[in-house]
Amino acid sequence: MPATLALNARVLAATEDLPLLANTIVEGFLDGLHRSPFLGYSTEFSAYRAYTQGDNLRHIDWKVWARTDELYVKQFEDDTNLRCQLYLDTSASMDFGAGDHNKFLYGRLLSAALAQLMVKQRDAPGLVLFGPESRLALPAQSTRHQAVEVLTLLAQTHAVGSTAVGQDLFQVVDTFTRRGLAVVISDFFTADDTSFELLRRLHAQRQEVLVFHVLAPEELDLPFEGEYIMEDVESAEEVVVHAEDFRAEYQRRLKFFCDRLRDECIKLELDYQQVRTDEPLDHALIAYLEKRMSL
Repeated sequence: MPATLALNARVLAATEDLPLLANTIVEGFLDGLHRSPFLGYSTEFSAYRAYTQGDNLRHIDWKVWARTDELYVKQFEDDTNLRCQLYLDTSASMDFGAGDHNKFLYGRLLSAALAQLMVKQRDAPGLVLFGPESRLALPAQSTRHQAVEVLTLLAQTHAVGSTAVGQDLFQVVDTFTRRGLAVVISDFFTADDTSFELLRRLHAQRQEVLVFHVLAPEELDLPFEGEYIMEDVESAEEVVVHAEDFRAEYQRRLKFFCDRLRDECIKLELDYQQVRTDEPLDHALIAYLEKRMSL
């Protein structure tokens, strides 16, 4: 496995340079892949695909074959250029989780790292921010400065307001008519099933979809004791609960919600990954690579 890419609050606080941080993560990740047998990748993994009958034998990487007993063919720039559209939830519900476990910081950093990784694969990254004040779209392009534009937009955005999944966002989705990969990064917390509708719309557009369901450890484990006040960060509604009495019912409801989301993804033939914000980013990056290699 690649070296762990755990980041703590001190690291996040020490730099506001998102491009530098994302590049450092990706370089460390690639170095970890280079030193591991994971899928037979090397630091040039982005330019590989599985061998198929009829491929030019001169393009086979025999060193990878010697390590893995699998045939991989080197690809070149004009062979890749997969269009990869990132969808990042910027609603207030994402602004939850202590320190480096904050869902929005995690999702933004994951988006930045994925954009860098896509560029190194010679793919075309794009970005859609969906929230009440940040319903912005940067279409996937393979230009030289695309990664800079994606990272600049990410660095300027914040999590605020209610989740905005509606016609405005669907109209943006409908403009992406060329097939590609859509990566959705969200907690999927909406008052109704509109977040599910986003997945259905992407499926209808014949996009390959990878879902990262981002949850903080506090949400999953509910490690609180005694009586406390729960506040909805989007509506400001408050509820007084007693942790011991509430924990079992809360975890039952959360499991039901997560299972529904996973089942919807299975029904639509989408890839679902639940990610905890206390997990290293490399878990999510590996999930992306596995999806990328399957295309």
